[in-house]
Amino acid sequence: MDQSQITTIEDIDISGSLVCADDVVDLEKDNDEWQEHDQCQIMEDEDGDDSVQEIVGDDDSGFSEAPILGRVFKTAEEAYGFYNDYAQGKGFGTRKQYTSRNMKTQQIYRWNYVCSKQGVKKQNHKRVGNHNVKRHKDSRTNCSAMLQVKLVDGLWIVEKFNDAHNHPLIMTPSKVKKFPSHGDLRRSNFTKSLVTKLFEEGLTSSKISKVVNTMNKEVNITPIQVNTILSGQRKNNVGRECQDIIKHFQRKSALDGAFYFDMHLAEDGILRSVFWADGRSRAAYAHFGEVLVFDVTYKTNKLRFPFATFVGVNHHGQSILFAAALLEDETEATFTWLFEQYQTCMFGKSPIAIITDQDKAMGKAIANIFPKARHCFCA
Repeated sequence: MDQSQITTIEDIDISGSLVCADDVVDLEKDNDEWQEHDQCQIMEDEDGDDSVQEIVGDDDSGFSEAPILGRVFKTAEEAYGFYNDYAQGKGFGTRKQYTSRNMKTQQIYRWNYVCSKQGVKKQNHKRVGNHNVKRHKDSRTNCSAMLQVKLVDGLWIVEKFNDAHNHPLIMTPSKVKKFPSHGDLRRSNFTKSLVTKLFEEGLTSSKISKVVNTMNKEVNITPIQVNTILSGQRKNNVGRECQDIIKHFQRKSALDGAFYFDMHLAEDGILRSVFWADGRSRAAYAHFGEVLVFDVTYKTNKLRFPFATFVGVNHHGQSILFAAALLEDETEATFTWLFEQYQTCMFGKSPIAIITDQDKAMGKAIANIFPKARHCFCA
């Protein structure tokens, strides 16, 4: 092939090096059975070659090659949304193919998005008992169209792009929507952006779903799907919030030597829960910690974390705050982690009685961490 027809990332003027450390590893290949619905397949780069793929594109596609190669996105999800919107305009579906992780930190540094017809189905014989299983019609054509993004200095940059398809593209809009990646408009960047803005204005999930469905009759989004979108946005922003919380608690610790805090992080570094108590509250618990009132309030903070408080009563009959926490959810595992942190913070002293609502997950965690405490329900 004529070398003048190949466009590489070196031809695009972008800041930051695209060379990654040698201590990286791709995830394991799994080609056993391609599913017919939209999903993420994890594969390994067999040859380990980080060279840039050839770029082939149609001049009348409405997207020129150079602006796509080297394009910068804030998040990987934003990059996938761009490629999915591009695919809908061109007439094909998309899916997430594989990721690459850093061996030491396990941080994802590369995503590969492909045409939904990429790959081939393994032609093994399926049998159930003595009967052959009827196969679905093969929809894969081993299409090579793809877009690959790489994490560089906190931003996701398009380092590979191939727009060559080996199958006809769908030009009818109604038929394009039948692809799993385009079948629901709630996945579009516009809908996600609208949901986020409405939430920032203080609307609840049920009201947000009504507003979005009213504005676009083709969208049928439920409050649960709204929460899913907001949860994804929280994961994209929580890293910065986590850093702010740590800095704030470090300043508190410098002023108060008895200040205590701890965080529960997921495997990918996402903040799950955070617990804290100052020195004055810890001293108060030592004197008035026989009876403890534990409550979890509504998710009124912008991260949509349930806010939990540990409250008692002093010798003047006044309510005093012993500790507080922001929780990922209200499951038994989360409550168990929280009560373990509370007991550690309070020098291993358990309350004589705990007053809570009638939450089953909470009750199981209390019985596990404070087995001798009397668990009472509030009226």
